[in-house]
Amino acid sequence: MQPIEIDDEWENLYLFAKNLLENHISFHEIEKQLLEKTTNQILVTDIIKQIKQVHYAVKRKNGLIKLGIASVSLLVGFLITCFNFHSNQSFTVVMYSFTSIGLALLFWGLYEIIG
Repeated sequence: MQPIEIDDEWENLYLFAKNLLENHISFHEIEKQLLEKTTNQILVTDIIKQIKQVHYAVKRKNGLIKLGIASVSLLVGFLITCFNFHSNQSFTVVMYSFTSIGLALLFWGLYEIIG
């Protein structure tokens, strides 16, 4: 009967910690609040570890998506600039707009990945 109670306790504390993280509470503060609810340090450490893994995986995924969009934007801007250059048309608007959007997304994506 004991393992079921520990699993229920783990799940309840995990949901509590996840809710705190969604409210932008720091990991240190989440750990303090979990320790107020239970005295099991190993359980709290395990929950914090799991919450961090999930949080950073989501941020990494979002960052990679932004990097992909940035790469496509920079490539499209380069291709349009090359075509307009060889056809002697003005390309400054395309060059600066796609480059600016691409670089902004690139740095935003890197910020999401690195943290």
